[in-house]
Amino acid sequence: MALLDIHNVKVVGVSACVPGTVYDNMDYTLLSEEERVKYIETTGVRYRHCVDENTCTSDLCVKAAEELIGKLGWNKCDVGALVFVSQTFDYKMPTTACTIQYRLGLSNDCMAFDVSLGCTGYVYGLSIIANLLSSGGIKKGLLLVGNTQSKNVNYRDRSTYLLFGDAGTATALEYSDRECESLQFNLQTYGEGMNSIIIPDGGYRHPVNMESFKEYTDSDGNVRTPLQLKMDGMDVFSFVIGKVPKCLNKLSSYFHIGNDDVDYYLLHHANKFLCEKLRTKMKYPIEKVPYNIKDFGNSSGACVPLLMVTNLRNELQTSKLRLMFTGFGVGLSVGAGYMICDRIVVPELIYY
Repeated sequence: MALLDIHNVKVVGVSACVPGTVYDNMDYTLLSEEERVKYIETTGVRYRHCVDENTCTSDLCVKAAEELIGKLGWNKCDVGALVFVSQTFDYKMPTTACTIQYRLGLSNDCMAFDVSLGCTGYVYGLSIIANLLSSGGIKKGLLLVGNTQSKNVNYRDRSTYLLFGDAGTATALEYSDRECESLQFNLQTYGEGMNSIIIPDGGYRHPVNMESFKEYTDSDGNVRTPLQLKMDGMDVFSFVIGKVPKCLNKLSSYFHIGNDDVDYYLLHHANKFLCEKLRTKMKYPIEKVPYNIKDFGNSSGACVPLLMVTNLRNELQTSKLRLMFTGFGVGLSVGAGYMICDRIVVPELIYY
């Protein structure tokens, strides 16, 4: 079982950066006005921040990291680990984390590597970097999580185009030899659902070929190429409703976390309809489940830290908050985590 209880590590700051360019789903020309209104009511997504063709996920994460490091007053030479979690990397090789280490001016003694995860990226990434710091050999670490999924969708694919926004985030962690709250996780994988959310071509299983650039129309009338994101909404819905509550309940029961031990539940913003189904099934009170999906859409692995910056910034900076959070999707995979943030540094949302 991937149930983790990580000690001697604390989150000390979180920041987020989104593109300055905003798209309004009411401007989408392939749906009638009535259909657009219904779509926004169902998914909750009205606006999406999307990068231009020259901007990468790393650019957003570097901006977020620079701001956070400055607000913390960290010496960059003290950062011993950098983990970059994304599925929109700069290159096939080298790893984007190595390029970010150089761009940020971090020490050559800093270990840096990529993790290829999407919707569960923040939960998995936080567990990885916290484990790296827990022994005390590394005192400070940066977790960078983001995606620019808007680069992977087709304008004529109504199942994906209107849903995804772009974001990059940075989370700062420190080793502490004093008593501090542990970070707790439950991580699960359901690889049999790999085809539910997939970009079929472009890797080494199905390399790019002439057919990869040809558009095709699926049975629902959505148009895309094999180099663009394909998502089976019903499969994802069944997965989330069937597996995510079990993951959350297992985390709660194993670590004896009751509803009174949680100030906020931070759900991955797949879409509002799905999140509300999950919230009601888990019997989470609505006042404990914040949303920003109207203004930012589904930002993949960046959803949770972006939500912390946009909705909880003042409380995170001035009080101790107990947070349960979850990510679920591409893989298929699911993760749930619990952390206590005690007056951490949270810069204002950054626009790139």
